[in-house]
Amino acid sequence: MTENGLLCRHETCEVATTGKCAQGYDPVDSCSEYDPDQSQLDPGNEPSEEAPAEETYTRIRSSETLSEEDIWSFRKIHRTMTVSLIGEFKTGKTTLISGIYALFCKGPFAGFSFRGSRTLMGFARRHFLALESSGRDVPTTPRTSMADGVSFFHLDLASRQGGATHLLISDRSGEAFQSARVNTAVIAELRDLKLSDRVCFLLDAERLVQPETRAGYRREFKQTIWALVQNGAFRENVALEVLSTKIDKISRLENSADLFAELEEYETALVQEFSSEGIEVETFRICVLPRANYELGQVGMEELIRRWLSVRPTESPNPLPSAAPARSIDRLVELWTGDHADA
Repeated sequence: MTENGLLCRHETCEVATTGKCAQGYDPVDSCSEYDPDQSQLDPGNEPSEEAPAEETYTRIRSSETLSEEDIWSFRKIHRTMTVSLIGEFKTGKTTLISGIYALFCKGPFAGFSFRGSRTLMGFARRHFLALESSGRDVPTTPRTSMADGVSFFHLDLASRQGGATHLLISDRSGEAFQSARVNTAVIAELRDLKLSDRVCFLLDAERLVQPETRAGYRREFKQTIWALVQNGAFRENVALEVLSTKIDKISRLENSADLFAELEEYETALVQEFSSEGIEVETFRICVLPRANYELGQVGMEELIRRWLSVRPTESPNPLPSAAPARSIDRLVELWTGDHADA
């Protein structure tokens, strides 16, 4: 092979550039000076036999809402207070959730301080349309789609008296509850309701007092509660409450006093009807985003937070100790839970 690394050992042959043999051989590989095996030309990319380098990465939480699968594992680790919001579309479920987030963004509220959240991005997305930076003339919140299924929002709150509470709030499309009222077979699919420590039925006060919707809405609201209770949607000893929303819309009307009296009459009748069957239901009124009457301001939110977090969950994530265990290893649970006398 020559110093310039050509395909031919003959110094004057330019077969590497012209493809023609200087001695006239055709084909060129019939020439005795032609030596392609010793050429310094780049033969091209050959497949590497080395194994590709393994990619290493760290998984980061998305901070979006938690799924039903996330909740099962979360509740095994932490003591939680789970609240389910039930109501048909446009009753204010998402508004309530974003309103609670907004209150803790301003600082301590109702004796609790914000410590953290696994769903900050989920909160922020729903609260954005209520901000001035959204460019909207009127604050609002997005609707929850039925295709989204159930999702949960998380707040890690510290009490002024000490201790921490993990609050989980469920969010599901109002159409899902409407379908459950019409077809009770759907209730079996609402498995998340069994996790609830407290269930809040949102009552649209505006629809309740409007002549066009009064009769139908009164009947349908009670039917929703009865359908879920009678078909075993909740666990035993769950706290049931009715939250009357959109009171800002009836407070601005000329006959607001008569309308509030009508609302109170329905709330009282509701409590009595369920009480007669041994079912305890409480009624409260809230106003989260008083778009129709800013002079009214927020109503009932401080009491709501204290009420939701006042009862400590009865279930503990720790395993229960065995009764008179025969094996020494089974007695470790007693040590972990502090039930062992010699610990």
